Amino acid sequence: MDPIIKKQRIASLILKEKIDELSKSEKEELTSWLQASPKNKKIYARLQEKSFSEDIARYQQISTTRGLDNYRRRYVQTNKRLLGKWYWAAAVAVFIIGIATLFFYQEEHPTVAKTTISPGSSKAMLILNNGEIISLSEKNKTEIVATEELSIRNEGSQLRYTASENTKNEQANNYNELIVPKGGEFTLTLSDGTKVWLNSQSKIRYPVIFNDITREVYLEGEAYFEVAKDPQHPFHVNARNGVNIEVLGTSFNVRSYTDENAIETVLEEGSVRMSQGKDAVILSPGNKAVYLPNEPIQLTTVNTELYTAWRHGQYIFMEESVENILKQLSRWYDIEVFYSNEAAKSVVFSGDVRKYDDINTLLEAMEIAGGIHFRINGKTLIVSYSE
Repeated sequence: MDPIIKKQRIASLILKEKIDELSKSEKEELTSWLQASPKNKKIYARLQEKSFSEDIARYQQISTTRGLDNYRRRYVQTNKRLLGKWYWAAAVAVFIIGIATLFFYQEEHPTVAKTTISPGSSKAMLILNNGEIISLSEKNKTEIVATEELSIRNEGSQLRYTASENTKNEQANNYNELIVPKGGEFTLTLSDGTKVWLNSQSKIRYPVIFNDITREVYLEGEAYFEVAKDPQHPFHVNARNGVNIEVLGTSFNVRSYTDENAIETVLEEGSVRMSQGKDAVILSPGNKAVYLPNEPIQLTTVNTELYTAWRHGQYIFMEESVENILKQLSRWYDIEVFYSNEAAKSVVFSGDVRKYDDINTLLEAMEIAGGIHFRINGKTLIVSYSE
């Protein structure tokens, strides 16, 4: 058995013993572990003497359950469908992580270098139809275009398009492009009122105003959409490889990075149709659709918060590999990730991190959770794994 999985297994047995839920076979398994090494007996004795409250509290800020609770209090009102079986599974997993944290802490202390890696900020680059490039940030709030027909305004963290009823239809042939670099985020309000949250390392191409037939945009990277309702004019998001998402009025997330094979759509409200060629699926709230080249589109039911909390300033991970976690965080913190050995990529972790905190707290918790070690060299995060 993998050493980390073995440690997590023993941690879960100790937890069950604490709450009197240890079966006969599990008791035998725990006894066998105790007898295997004097070191194991010492760790077990320390765990029996020590209160768990302080140690678990230290890591509550990065626990999945706490993160989801905080997220709901801030942003989710009465969406009961998000609660269910997955939530209790998450709670059990986090209890195990809590006790495992204390378990591993008996063996070694975290070694993350104290170099601070700062989070990203609101910044983007706007390319107008005439090729003019405008840098956008909170420091340069300005009216970019101001006419009787059309207004384009940078509001610091949001670019807003406002069109009058007299706007000429030829504006529909004028396309702008908004590019968000690594370490950036930005919000876009299109001329029809549709709101788009763009994640780091993403770009979207769109008409200044939409035509009289359809509303169509082109996305590379990740974005969350709140589409303005207009049944007469369907809204289309075009991703890579001919993947198209069609909606009438809804809230959903699209992930289509060029360095990832999969293209994902996660639906929170409404209904969308995801298609690629003749292959198509209809999503209901709580569904995720995934397209992989040369495979049918797969439809599953998920906890949508794990995929959409980023737009509210939080990343939440549930049983996610270190490689996938750091791929997401590297975009936001504008860092490169180097793995000293391949084994480090597949270690699984659950937790959450606020986007606007430095990265060290999460790294320390991942180190304690077993076997992973981090070293920071400038803007490079060096990751290694030892059994």
